[in-house]
Amino acid sequence: MKKYILMAFALVAALASGCVSDEEFLTEKVKDRVTILNAFETSDQILNTIYTGYYDMSELYFPNGSGMGVRFRKTAGTDIFDGKYQLGAGEHFSNIKGAWSTDKSLPKDFWDKFYKIISYSNLAISQIDNVEWDSEAKKARVNAEALFLRGVCYLRLAELYGGVPLVLEYSEVPNFGYVRATRVETYNTAIDDLKAAYDRLPSTLEQSESGRATKWAAAFFLSEAYLGLGVEEGDNKTDFDTSARYAQEVLTNRPLMTERFGVRLPGAKGENFGIPNEDLDGTVLTDLFVSANVILPENTEAIWVMESAPDYGSYSLYRGRNFNNYGLSPSLKSRKWKSEYVEPGAAAGPWATVSAKYGGKTYPAINGGTGWAQYCPTSWACYYNWEGANNNYTDYDMRYEEDITVRTKFLCTDPNHSLYEQKCGWEETDSTDPNRATTIFPIFYKETPLDAWDYDMQQPTQAGPYVTFYRHQYAARSAEAALLLAEAKFRGGDTTGAIQALNIVRNRAKAKPFTTISIDIILDERARELLYEEFRWATFLRMKPSEWKHRIYDYGMYSARADAPSGWEYRRWPDFTGEIEWNLWPIPQTYIDLNTESDGMPQNPGWKE
Repeated sequence: MKKYILMAFALVAALASGCVSDEEFLTEKVKDRVTILNAFETSDQILNTIYTGYYDMSELYFPNGSGMGVRFRKTAGTDIFDGKYQLGAGEHFSNIKGAWSTDKSLPKDFWDKFYKIISYSNLAISQIDNVEWDSEAKKARVNAEALFLRGVCYLRLAELYGGVPLVLEYSEVPNFGYVRATRVETYNTAIDDLKAAYDRLPSTLEQSESGRATKWAAAFFLSEAYLGLGVEEGDNKTDFDTSARYAQEVLTNRPLMTERFGVRLPGAKGENFGIPNEDLDGTVLTDLFVSANVILPENTEAIWVMESAPDYGSYSLYRGRNFNNYGLSPSLKSRKWKSEYVEPGAAAGPWATVSAKYGGKTYPAINGGTGWAQYCPTSWACYYNWEGANNNYTDYDMRYEEDITVRTKFLCTDPNHSLYEQKCGWEETDSTDPNRATTIFPIFYKETPLDAWDYDMQQPTQAGPYVTFYRHQYAARSAEAALLLAEAKFRGGDTTGAIQALNIVRNRAKAKPFTTISIDIILDERARELLYEEFRWATFLRMKPSEWKHRIYDYGMYSARADAPSGWEYRRWPDFTGEIEWNLWPIPQTYIDLNTESDGMPQNPGWKE
C-alpha cells in the first residue's frame, strides 16, 4: 500500500490524472473555481482519499522523528508504561492531578486525529457515485474501506470520550452547533459502519495491498465494539455473545501462527550487516515481529498491519522509520556501579564507555542501540507480571525468554573492568540512583532489536548507527482476537469457554494454562501478549471504572499507592493519595468553546471546564 500512500498526499484533491490517455491528460480543463462538486474526476482520486485516511491512522503506530508522538500516548499513564521523570511532572500521564486537563494536548490530539480520518471517509463516500469505476466490485470495496475507517474512529471515540457528535456527511460549511450523541448511539454508529464494511470487504489481500482492510479486520473491531456496547448497556449478554461470534470468526479464518516461518528460518541463506539471516535461536514469537514476516501472506495472524517503509523518506524524513528504541530502550550510559563493583582505571558504570570491539559507540546494538528511555515500562509490566501467581506460577513463557524475546541484563562494554563482556543489570548498579526506574529496564524484541541484523545501517543518525530500523506494526492480531473472545465469553457467563480462549495464547507461548479466569487475569494476559501493541487506554475506558482504576493505583508509575505490590522502592516521586475522579477522557475544551450555537457539548463528569 505504501506507493499509494505517497500519492495520497499529492493527489488527494483534483491533481491525480487517473488512467487516461496522454492527450486527455495534457488537455487543459479550466474551472472558474474548484469545489467538492467538481474536484473529483477519477476513481483513483477517491481511492487516494482513502489511502490518506490509512496514512493518518498509521501515525498511531509509529513514533515521530525523536522517538515519541501519539503512538506511545495510547498507553502512557496506564499500568504498562509512562513518560520518564526527567521530562517533568506534567509529562507523567499517571500523574492524574498534574498531567491531565481539558486543555492538554493528549485528548485533543486523538480527537483531532479521529475526526480528521472521519472527514476523509465522509469526503470519499460523498463523491463515490460521481466518478466512473472500472467495476462495481471495486467501487463497493472502496466504499467499504471508507466505512471501515470511519467505524474504527467512532469506536475509539466512544471508548475514550463516550458519546460524541456523529458527523456522517461531508460538509464545507462550518458548524458551531454540534450535539453529542449518547455513548450507546456512538457505539452503534461504529457497529453499523463496521458491519457494512464486513459485508463488502475482501477476505484476503494481494501482497501488494498489505495495509488495507479485510473482512476479518472489520470482524475484529466489531468484536471489540460489541464488548464496549455490552458493558455500557449494563452487561448485555446478547452483545457479549455477538462479540464472541465475531472474535471466533477471526480465529477460525486467521488462526494464530504456531510454527516458525519467514525469512530467518534455520537454513535461511544470506546475511544482513554481517549477521546470518538464519536464526537458530528464534521462535515463532520472534518470527512474528521480523518486519518482512509481518506482511507475508502465510502469516495468518496478521489481521491489519501498518507498513513501515524506507521510501516514505521521499515525503517525510521520519515516516515509517522506527525510533522505538529511543523511547523504549533504557538510557544505560549514565548508570553507575555499586560501590563494591567500582574498580581503579574502569569507567563509572558498565556502559559508560564502549570498547572498539562493540563499535566504540555509546549505544551498541548488543545493548539495544540508542536508548533515551523517554517512555519507561512499569516494574509490573517488566517483571512482576511475568512472575509467580501473576503468571500462574509458570516455569517458562516463550514471550519472556532471555536473549530471545527479552533482554533483562546487558553486556558490560568497558574493557577496563573485570566484568567486561559479562551481563550486568539491577544487581550490579547503584540502587540509590534516583533515576533508577527510568534508566534501566528490559528491552523486548518486538520493539527493540537485540542485535544488528534489524538495523538500517544505511541511515545512521547523529546518535550513532544503531538507531534506524523499519518494522511493520500490527494494528490487529489474532492473538488479541483470542483475548477479546476470552473477555466476551467471561462477561457472557461462559467461564469454561473464556478459559479455553485465554489459553490459546498461553499454549502457544508454552506457558502454564489457567484454570480460573477474571477480568484482572485477562488484563494481565493482554499485557504479556500485547505489550507495546495494545491501545491500553481504549481497553481500560471501555471497561467498568472499578475494573481499571485499581490497576493504576497498584501499578502506575506515578500514582501507585504506598502499599502497591510492585516494588516501588525505586520511585523518587511522592506516593499518590488522591483518586481518579473521571471515567472518560475529557472533551477538548477548544471544541466546547467553539460550539457557540448549541449547548450540546457538555464536558464529561470529573473534568473542570
